[in-house]
Amino acid sequence: MWYVSGNRDEEVIDDPEGFVIDRPRPRHHLSFGSGIHRCVDDRLAELQLHVLWDEILKRDLTIDVVGAPVRAYSNFLRGIKSLPVRIAA
Repeated sequence: MWYVSGNRDEEVIDDPEGFVIDRPRPRHHLSFGSGIHRCVDDRLAELQLHVLWDEILKRDLTIDVVGAPVRAYSNFLRGIKSLPVRIAA
């Protein structure tokens, strides 16, 4: 199954093209698949992200986007190849 547009449904997700860090219902997505096609390492990935954000918040860092994203397009996923940011303490 391909989830090319699964997280882009405007009827389900407000502003599906935007990067909204405090989005309501943040776990309502198809990023790790679903059912028997669910990613086996999804919990590890979520744990790594949790640790990353905990450390960023502990250090009171400010992350500002300073340029446009370079998108990676394929038949299997839509992602961002690069996104210029400035990190300040």
